[in-house]
Amino acid sequence: MQKIEFQEKEESLNLRKVISKYLYKWPWFIASILVFVIGAYIYLRYSVPQYQSTTVLKFDKKQNNLSSALSDLENLGMGLGNADELKSEAAVVTSRPILMEVVKNLNLNVEYFNTGEIKDSQLFNKIPVVAKVLSYNNNYENFKSSQYTMKDLNGDQFTLQDHKKEIIKGKFNIPLNLDFGTVIFERNPNIAFKSQYKIIFWNPVEKVKKLEKKVEVNLSDEKSMLMEINLIGSLPEKSEAILNEITRQYNLDGQKDKNLQAQNTQEFIDKRLEVITKDLSGVENQKEDFQNRNRIVDLQAQAELALQNTSDNTKVLLQQQAQLDLLNSLSGEASKSNNQLMPSNLGLNPSLEQTISQYNSLIISRNKTLKQATNENPAVIEMNKEIASLKDVIRDNIREQKKTVQAGISQLQNQINTNNSMIEKVPGQSKVYRGIERQQNLKEQLFLFLLQKREENAINLSVNVPKAKIVNPAFTEDIPVSPKKDIIFLGALLLGILLPFVVLYFVFMLDDKIYTRDDIKERSNLGVLVDVPSLKDDENHLIQKNDFSELAEAFRVLVSNLKFVLPVKDSAKVIMVTSSIKGEGKTLVSVNLALTIANKNARALLIGSDIRNPQIQRYDDEPVKRKGLTEFLYDESVNVDELVHMSTTNPSCDVIYAGAIPPNPQELLSNGRYQKLIEQMSSRYAYIIIDSAPLMLVSDTLSIADTADATLYVVRSGVSKNILIDFANDLVKDSKLSNVSFVINDVSRRAGGYGYNYSYGYGYSQTKDNKSWWSKIFKS
Repeated sequence: MQKIEFQEKEESLNLRKVISKYLYKWPWFIASILVFVIGAYIYLRYSVPQYQSTTVLKFDKKQNNLSSALSDLENLGMGLGNADELKSEAAVVTSRPILMEVVKNLNLNVEYFNTGEIKDSQLFNKIPVVAKVLSYNNNYENFKSSQYTMKDLNGDQFTLQDHKKEIIKGKFNIPLNLDFGTVIFERNPNIAFKSQYKIIFWNPVEKVKKLEKKVEVNLSDEKSMLMEINLIGSLPEKSEAILNEITRQYNLDGQKDKNLQAQNTQEFIDKRLEVITKDLSGVENQKEDFQNRNRIVDLQAQAELALQNTSDNTKVLLQQQAQLDLLNSLSGEASKSNNQLMPSNLGLNPSLEQTISQYNSLIISRNKTLKQATNENPAVIEMNKEIASLKDVIRDNIREQKKTVQAGISQLQNQINTNNSMIEKVPGQSKVYRGIERQQNLKEQLFLFLLQKREENAINLSVNVPKAKIVNPAFTEDIPVSPKKDIIFLGALLLGILLPFVVLYFVFMLDDKIYTRDDIKERSNLGVLVDVPSLKDDENHLIQKNDFSELAEAFRVLVSNLKFVLPVKDSAKVIMVTSSIKGEGKTLVSVNLALTIANKNARALLIGSDIRNPQIQRYDDEPVKRKGLTEFLYDESVNVDELVHMSTTNPSCDVIYAGAIPPNPQELLSNGRYQKLIEQMSSRYAYIIIDSAPLMLVSDTLSIADTADATLYVVRSGVSKNILIDFANDLVKDSKLSNVSFVINDVSRRAGGYGYNYSYGYGYSQTKDNKSWWSKIFKS
């Protein structure tokens, strides 16, 4: 008995096989792609394009003087200090107060739509009717939106229909009470009114929330102080109007903040001026009182004058003291009794100098006279009398002069003492005076500074400078940001490929059936002799004479391959055909193998050995119930020749039918008579084909397996599961079957191992496929 060693197969990825499995399902990929692409086209056809509108603002930088304690007062104009302030301004742009003003000014809480069969198109500028909400009801916070349809326009009358299909009649320019509040409708005569329009009233807070999410602020370069504001919407003119209104409200808000700041600054400056005026007046009064008390006009000048007077008086005092010394010396000379000459030209009083000069002249004349006369000379006596008289005059003059000089010295000393006292007081007075002047100067400077800032603040109040310069007014890109056609179609293409791929991946992953010989080769070392093509219900399942169909060619291949499997022997070669379960096509293989292998030189015998469920009778044209194998097995008197029937299709092929269904098939097949039958027939036929029972269902086949020279194990493509291959491997491994080869039945023309699309018979096929192209494409 032939043994086959089984080795565990190493699992490896056969990329070509994997790809071919998916390529085999190419119609589903094409159909999926078409569905998604058509869906993408319909989506793009009826979706509302979204456009991006943009506006750009530029901010001026504010130059701060950090050395000034009042730098905040210097920054009374518009502008930003640094990039951090620019980030904070980005939050201000999208703040709710500003957006609320935008909603109110543009009446964004009312939306208008031109109704269509599939989609509604929104209107903004060219609207025939304008609705304005005058007031809301008390439950304003709970109100979100309310939708109405305006139709049946007749003059100044119209009809509204709410979501509950309730009808409301109204007139233009007359307030109308609705479920959320009071509304007035105004007719625009320049725009024609169509059949009907849809009007949606929103709570302004809800619109502000939506705007808050849609408006984007980008700071591309903080150093450049540029701010970009973007808004995506379906109506470019509406988005541009919203952006322009946002920038306008932002500048107005900044102007209000600037004016409020300027007004607060004005009040602050006025209050400070009032306080500083009082302080300045108090300092000036203190200075005046100090000057009056100390009799000071100019302390510095007066101090310099006192120093100058002291110096001058000291010089005069020294002169007077020198004169006094001269007068004292001269007085001593004048008090002497001798008549000597007295010093003259001493810079004394002119009258004294003149008297001394006369006195000296008279002394000189007397002395000259005494050289010629005596003292008793009358002339001498007269001269002595004059000399004595002049000397007395000199003494009197000296006394008077001394009194005068002493009085002058006393006066000068008093002046010097007074000036010195004044000079001694100057440092203290100067310190106090400088303190008073310092306060006065500080108050004056602050006073003048506040006056200057008050004028600058008044100028700022009168000049309306925008907080941000509009570099680019709102504009809209021509290409919509969504939906993007290229991305949508590319996504549809990818999804069209991905969806069937994912579905097929799970289908293939969960599919445990056998389809081709490659599936068997992955799980078994046993050979595959042939792939029997799939047959349609209306096709002939039996091989006919001169048959060139795909079925006939397949069995000719099977016969050729069997020559390499069957042993060389003189008696009949026994071929057993079996399967794992019912319905895998073992009977079809048995019958057609017998019809194909039988010829004039080598007759064949087909034995129906599945006595539990005989199937060979299905291929018999005679409906008469015949005796068969069952009768031979339990009745020893039955002649085997009575059981043999010649095939009407091939005269070289004989058949022994299964016969009646016995109650004990296992006992009959194991009683030894079956082996005797094979031994008896081996001398008559070249080939004996045994149509046995399924192995997994019953053990009947194992009882007769020892009679077979080769075993054909039939599996059905798309029906038999992989576990059946393992079952066959176990039978061979346990030596219950010998010389086993697989036959794959019902192989699809597309799944065939060698490809039946090339058509066996080289174009001589006698059958023609009349199925529709749709069925051919999507046949799996």
